[in-house]
Amino acid sequence: MSDASKPPAKGSAQWKKNEKIIATNPMLRAARDAAEGFKAGSGIVTGGASEEYKSQYDKIVWTKREEADKPKFRTKINGKYTDEE
Repeated sequence: MSDASKPPAKGSAQWKKNEKIIATNPMLRAARDAAEGFKAGSGIVTGGASEEYKSQYDKIVWTKREEADKPKFRTKINGKYTDEE
């Protein structure tokens, strides 16, 4: 296999340039998603929410985390240990 037919290494300058081009073209994005095993246009890589999610968004029950005690930190100042919050 010649060097010209090998894909660029992930994270290389050429790879970043290619990803920028792919991000601007929906057809290329769909092809890339399919090649990586995602359903084309699924929104996993390309973003966006499904219609079902949008229509049911009002029904989501948002809960707040319970207040937890702050962790205590032990520091050594001038040879003495102090417990701080």
